[in-house]
Amino acid sequence: MPLVAMLDGERVDATKHTRESWLALQSSEERRQLVMPLCGVRAVAKARGETKFFAHLSTAGCGVEHGGETPQHLAMKEALALGIDRVPGWHAIIEHPYPSREWIVDVLAESDDGARKVAFEVQLSSQTPDRYASRSQRYFDGGIFPVWLVPRELEYSPIAVPAVVTGFGKSSDIPEDVEQLLRIDVDLNFIQQAKNLDAFIGQLLHRGPHWPKGSPTQQAEARKAEEERRIAQLKAEEAKRAAFELAVQQTNERSAPASVAFGPHRVPADSDIFIWATLNACWKCEEPMLVWAARSPGQGKRWTRVPEVQARDEVGLKRFENRPEIHRVVDRWIKEIKADVPKAVIRLRRTKASGKEYSAFCCPACDAVVGQVFLHRLRPEKWSLISGPEIAAAAARSSKSQPRQRKSAQPRVPPPATLRTVPALDQSPRMVALQHTWAELHSEEGVADARRKFRGTRS
Repeated sequence: MPLVAMLDGERVDATKHTRESWLALQSSEERRQLVMPLCGVRAVAKARGETKFFAHLSTAGCGVEHGGETPQHLAMKEALALGIDRVPGWHAIIEHPYPSREWIVDVLAESDDGARKVAFEVQLSSQTPDRYASRSQRYFDGGIFPVWLVPRELEYSPIAVPAVVTGFGKSSDIPEDVEQLLRIDVDLNFIQQAKNLDAFIGQLLHRGPHWPKGSPTQQAEARKAEEERRIAQLKAEEAKRAAFELAVQQTNERSAPASVAFGPHRVPADSDIFIWATLNACWKCEEPMLVWAARSPGQGKRWTRVPEVQARDEVGLKRFENRPEIHRVVDRWIKEIKADVPKAVIRLRRTKASGKEYSAFCCPACDAVVGQVFLHRLRPEKWSLISGPEIAAAAARSSKSQPRQRKSAQPRVPPPATLRTVPALDQSPRMVALQHTWAELHSEEGVADARRKFRGTRS
């Protein structure tokens, strides 16, 4: 139900008419000259209750898809026009045809100087996100900022459009005065917030849209660029991992256990520290050097077996391998084995990632850093043990150093019950004379005799 028709090239806005002027238009001779704005088909002025609108006299010859509009749709358009017209420096144009005449804007807000335009589209029916995006984009392309007035929150889409949720839908009651629609509460996806529709219109036209997301095309291009950046980042990370794994492989290829070059030899240890060594060719100058790793059982602990070599992936300022007693063992091993390979030197360096300072093995020839993470990834067979305690002696020291533990008290278990044998009675004549049989003692005469003896009487 359009609200605008054309009469002799001039716009006729149904919302500007009173009831009396509308009735006059319906009965005038001019009504025969009313035509629809886009298709040019003859229009008829109609009314349904308080709603005034235009309709096609005949749809034959109309190639424009006007779409059905409910009374709620018309009421909202009229309310929007009222809200726009009360903003200084702005005016409303209801059902403004786009310059290409491909569609009609529900309500166009235009500044009096014509420099700024905002298109208000009332969408009470459901519409796909793609349709919202395509219809919004054509406004952005024409330099017009679009605003959608919808009854409920839009379906999620990665491409956002400016929307105002009014709660006013196709089945909502229409107030007698459409101006009351400007007082309904609204929910926005804009930066600015407004209490009701009227306040929103005023803020939007005074301050500008403040829509940082851009047009649907800009959002799509930004998403595409972000996805391309993410893919490029993943590829870069994959290339970095591949380069790292290649460097690990090359480090292993440039390393060999010390026993391969100089034969197995172990320096006796006076402590519980195990030391391993590997021959490594510098990645920069390819000069060989001796690198070592050391492990301690920890304070108050002893080794019970030979541990596995373990080069930590991170070290701090005080490196365990840099302790004087470990240097002395390594130097002694080099002297005894008569190795002609120099030791790596330990110097303070900083990590590239965090700038954290740590003690690093460096090439004695060119001072290049031997990355700790690569030493950590050396295979166990690339190391050989050059010093360590005898485990049996370490275990013995451990047992001596530990205080004797008291044996826990065991509960006493009584011996199993056994049958006792009664010893045979002495049958000598002397014992027989002294003994009385049980029957004699417990007879009436025996009991009476015992009582007399207890009382000291004879009768």
